[in-house]
Amino acid sequence: MQGTIHIALSANRDFTVPLALCLRSIMQSAHEETRYHFHILDSGVDRSLLLRGGFTNITWYNVADKMRDLPVTERFPSATYHRFLLPTLLPSEITRIIFLDCDTLVRRDLTQLYHTDLRGNSIAAVPWVVLGHFREEYGQHLQSFPRRFHLPDDGTPYFYASLLIMDLATMRGYGTTARIIETVRNTPRKNLIWLDQDALNATLRGQITPLPLEYNVIPLFSEQLENESDEARAAYASPAIVHFAAMKPNILIGPRNALEEDFFNFWQASPWARCIPYPLISLNRLPRPVAALLKASFKALLPWPRLLRAYGRLLAMLQGKKNP
Repeated sequence: MQGTIHIALSANRDFTVPLALCLRSIMQSAHEETRYHFHILDSGVDRSLLLRGGFTNITWYNVADKMRDLPVTERFPSATYHRFLLPTLLPSEITRIIFLDCDTLVRRDLTQLYHTDLRGNSIAAVPWVVLGHFREEYGQHLQSFPRRFHLPDDGTPYFYASLLIMDLATMRGYGTTARIIETVRNTPRKNLIWLDQDALNATLRGQITPLPLEYNVIPLFSEQLENESDEARAAYASPAIVHFAAMKPNILIGPRNALEEDFFNFWQASPWARCIPYPLISLNRLPRPVAALLKASFKALLPWPRLLRAYGRLLAMLQGKKNP
């Protein structure tokens, strides 16, 4: 596969549609001469649903039984650790790969990103940047990181794990997969706030090459940018990759900002326009029959977004909540 750009993504059944939309966005933003090959770390993906997109350049890796002994949360299942298996799963002739979380949309060809100079490091990633009034809410986790892992508070950047350029050959040589998993297992659960991301940063502290912010634009932070850096304003004006971290597009609410509006337009023009794009976490807290009934009613209303959002407001009112 000489000249091929290798992309890896990880998903379970609930994230089949986000995975499909991410793949579609990569293909639609590709230059005519760009050739991608996708490596899917599969922990229950609905393959027949995914393949509505006509994707053919995929290698599948069944990892459903991997990492099941590691800590998880409702938001972060065991699939969050699967990215670290890439050096051990992929054949040795593949020496570089981009890993992407599937809750992303790619808006620019990835060739330049793929060939980033890692400056001797095994991984490149985007530094953690919190914007606007969310600094207080999320900044405390960043500030506590050195203390939680008994590291010097010396200003070393902390990185998102949502986009990783991996030098697989170097990672194999250093046994990086085993080292990161060992960090997870040897860290008290209360100290692992961001699970795999914390483990990545603790294990490879000072050995990660920074990428520009435009490769991890988070819609949640898209307001109140007037006092932010020139880089932040430019990244949010023209993102290369949009990452729906912390707040997923919600069909019962509709777009909350311009980046979410772009998402809804992209989804509605896709082969998955009659599928709920992101699982509604609140349904998991309901009895299964009730959740199934609500999910069926949501699907029935997908062709009529205004009715669906009115239904969402009604449910929120009945639940005594501001948002469903």
